[in-house]
Amino acid sequence: MNEDVKYILAMSCVLPAIAGIFRLSAIDKKFHAFIYMMILVALLETWIYLGIKFPNLGSLSRLPINIYMLLNLALFLFFVYNNGYLGKRKLQLLLLSAVVVAIFDCIYYRSVYNLFLYLLCFVSVVMLVTCIDILSKQITEVRYKLTDNFWFWFSSASILYNAFNFLIFGVLVFSLMKTKKGQSIADIQHLSNAFSYLLFTVAILKIPKKDT
Repeated sequence: MNEDVKYILAMSCVLPAIAGIFRLSAIDKKFHAFIYMMILVALLETWIYLGIKFPNLGSLSRLPINIYMLLNLALFLFFVYNNGYLGKRKLQLLLLSAVVVAIFDCIYYRSVYNLFLYLLCFVSVVMLVTCIDILSKQITEVRYKLTDNFWFWFSSASILYNAFNFLIFGVLVFSLMKTKKGQSIADIQHLSNAFSYLLFTVAILKIPKKDT
């Protein structure tokens, strides 16, 4: 898969970002953190693309990714906390743990410009487990149609996105990075992420309007 195709797939993240911006004023503030997550990933993918087109930025490309992982997790945790899917104590513990893992990565790799792989795995697992719990509650507790349920679409997309990311960096980075099979798996990740962004877009369209 060539770089232009990869970029087109990656930039499918602008779909939920644009949908979120248009719906921001019409939805309750407790959903805003999710919209900010979508805007943040669109900014990150744009930065990564610039790093590819302008090699002089390449040496800085990993630092924004590391910062993004912390900010994205923080937005996610506050989002599920504000909507009653996470307790305050767990929120604080997970945020503190993420900072500790990031510091460990920094010490282990001796640089903030290397990709923080342990932080990436930590973030993926936290979001994956949380969204599995959310999805199970939609199936067992919610009585109205799942296809009209924002949390069903959100949690499904998040599970797909984070499960595949965790698989990719567990298999690709640590064992198959330089092999043809590894590159094929990485190509599938681009397709998986693009599909996840489509599901996130549907989720945003399912957010109920705020009470007037």
